[in-house]
Amino acid sequence: MKKEDTMTFFDGLRHEEQQLLLSKGTEINVQKGSSLFLEGDQPNHIYLVKSGKVRLSKSTIDGKVLFIELKEKNDLVGELSLYNSLKVTCNAEVVSDAMMIRFDRSTVEEICNENGAIAIAFMKWLSTHNNFILAQFRDLIFCGKKGALYSVLIRLSNSHGKQQKNGIFINKKLTNQELANYVGATRESISRILKSLASENIISINSKYITIHKIHYLKEQLRCEDCPFIECKL
Repeated sequence: MKKEDTMTFFDGLRHEEQQLLLSKGTEINVQKGSSLFLEGDQPNHIYLVKSGKVRLSKSTIDGKVLFIELKEKNDLVGELSLYNSLKVTCNAEVVSDAMMIRFDRSTVEEICNENGAIAIAFMKWLSTHNNFILAQFRDLIFCGKKGALYSVLIRLSNSHGKQQKNGIFINKKLTNQELANYVGATRESISRILKSLASENIISINSKYITIHKIHYLKEQLRCEDCPFIECKL
């Protein structure tokens, strides 16, 4: 894996650009369970995560939840609101106590207008983020529930995987309901697919921890294109 495949927007800035950006924001601490914004809100702020985790999701009218992305250290939250007055299209929930830098959206726009290097970094990051979202929805729409789950498992192996002798251990506890929320399926259907994979020794599950023994099988079923890491994670 190349270093640039794992870099965030903030990592890609030079030190002086990082300091300029940080000087324009306000440090805040946000507790687990808090919401930064909800679907339909007016976008007033952009956040830089310095510690903790923020989960982006979408909700349907009937209450079904679809997990989109988990934002972590040096990731941006709310960046898609730059230069537009469109309402927020997802929910942002803090799922692990977080320390963040909060920026007024208008302030970030001014910084980009005045600093070409930061503006270009934002453009590159937004392009990468769009590719990530498109790839995720492509898997959900065109690959069916089974294929979408395979995609989630591959993404989890990139984000939380540790190579071991018997396969890739996903160092994150996952309930069937959480996996269902990433796929937009029912818990029961996810359970059936996981049991089928386990019976063929493609994966194994121990105390809600998954080990992928045959990741090549999952990739072959999806005709995986070996996307850059930054576009193939959760």
